[in-house]
Amino acid sequence: MAEWRTGTVVDNELLSQTLLRFRLMPEPDHLFPSYEAGQHIVLKRDDCRLTRHVGTGPDGKPRYEPDLDPWGRQQIGTVRHLYSIASAPAETAEDGWLEFLVALDDGIHGLPGRLSEALFAMETETACEVGYGDRIVGSFTLSTRADDAESVLLVGTGTGVAPFASMIKQLHAAADPSDTRRYTLIQTHRTVDELAFHERFFEIEASGRFDFMYVPTVSRPAEEASIDARIGQGRANNVLRHVYELPAAEEEKLTRAKSDVSVVAANLALERLVHPVLPRHVNVDALRRRHAPDATVLMTCGNPASMADIRSVAERRTIRVEAEAW
Repeated sequence: MAEWRTGTVVDNELLSQTLLRFRLMPEPDHLFPSYEAGQHIVLKRDDCRLTRHVGTGPDGKPRYEPDLDPWGRQQIGTVRHLYSIASAPAETAEDGWLEFLVALDDGIHGLPGRLSEALFAMETETACEVGYGDRIVGSFTLSTRADDAESVLLVGTGTGVAPFASMIKQLHAAADPSDTRRYTLIQTHRTVDELAFHERFFEIEASGRFDFMYVPTVSRPAEEASIDARIGQGRANNVLRHVYELPAAEEEKLTRAKSDVSVVAANLALERLVHPVLPRHVNVDALRRRHAPDATVLMTCGNPASMADIRSVAERRTIRVEAEAW
């Protein structure tokens, strides 16, 4: 069993009202355990407003409601949660910290709760401390999931980009000339700011230290997104569908709708569809050839509903899928 230690936050950045990036230094006189890119660690705080799991929302995310005491007050206590590490092992070896990307959980009626709320509250603290289990684990690594692949297609949605950030930064730091594989990262978040690591990924792509292509898109495009031609639009699953010549999920749902109710629901979803558009420098035919199904492993992490459709697309094109699942 992992021993619990207390780390200190040395840097945190609120990327949006619901997305936080921060770096954690280990307990004094200790180092974090060694790890592989793609692994995860347990974090905890003891001042969390406790909640109970009440199901899954239409977006595929878990939903929670306040855990009340007999007097109707929300209870306060310890919450632990697994988080993928977004820093590269080379960064941790040099600077000491681990980096994380955290989304604010939605509770019932949109009320926040659980560990993420306490982490977001760190912005107002003078000394930000976070507990962590002194053990880093997980098999969602390139050596375990993609060792025999000629090309690796990474698809990350939301905070699911964290393990891929660790992988890409580590590949850049190692720059192994014997690694001839092709790596592509398709990353989607709601807005440009929430892409979090996109400028670093562009730098790594431009350096040419290994064969890497970066394909960022936003699912809620605004005017600033259209100005940067390096950034496309659309949800990750629909971007993947576009690459492999399949209709958008919303379009397919409409063609399969049978009842009047399902047709109405499909039409409403279609009205909200953000049609997939690749960044201007990415050629869809070249990208498709770059990741031929028989030579590719697709690794995906992020929103459960999006991941389910990504898996469906990959299986229809006979691409091997490796998904991160807690």
